[in-house]
Amino acid sequence: MLGIPEEEMTPAVSLAVSALMEKLDDVNRDLSRTKESLAELERLVDVDCVAPIPNRRAFMRRLAWAITMHERYGHPSTILYFDLNDFKQINDQYGHAAGDLAIRHISQLLSSAMRESDFLARIGGDEFAVIMYYAGEEAARKRGAKIAEKLQKTPFVFNGKHLHVTAAYGYYSIKSGDDAEAALASADMSMYVHKRRDKATQTA
Repeated sequence: MLGIPEEEMTPAVSLAVSALMEKLDDVNRDLSRTKESLAELERLVDVDCVAPIPNRRAFMRRLAWAITMHERYGHPSTILYFDLNDFKQINDQYGHAAGDLAIRHISQLLSSAMRESDFLARIGGDEFAVIMYYAGEEAARKRGAKIAEKLQKTPFVFNGKHLHVTAAYGYYSIKSGDDAEAALASADMSMYVHKRRDKATQTA
């Protein structure tokens, strides 16, 4: 036991070794519990505070990984970016409880439209983004249009009232040399261009 010669394994030594082994077992159990607690904390830190989906921190980490995969292996990925229209009006008119319910409603609707390989996150107050792995801009455009239409047709209920939330969307395919912040900003700019174009069409 522990390399101790048999002739030196007196009852006292044997007792001390047993006590040491028990302490080592306790340390290993404590270490295992600590690792589990840290893993749970890491998971919680990556989850949005309102909706049960990942937050910006988790999204940026995944986006950096997607960029690396594109640069190393040529795997295409596209960011699909959503911004809710007139979301502030819901908070102002009905209160933050209605706003939080709207965020959860949007999160559920977006989640239901995702492929298993997609990564959805809430990246700001009324902004959501999706990493569409192995997809180009045309696939993102079609998905964005489909989701925007579904949002328009699917109200949520607050205090007996059916409230509608609509969204503008944009998309950006990851390119070599991108960094995560710049890629997300490009998707945001695409969304802004589409939103401005839609407003111009509505007022024409």
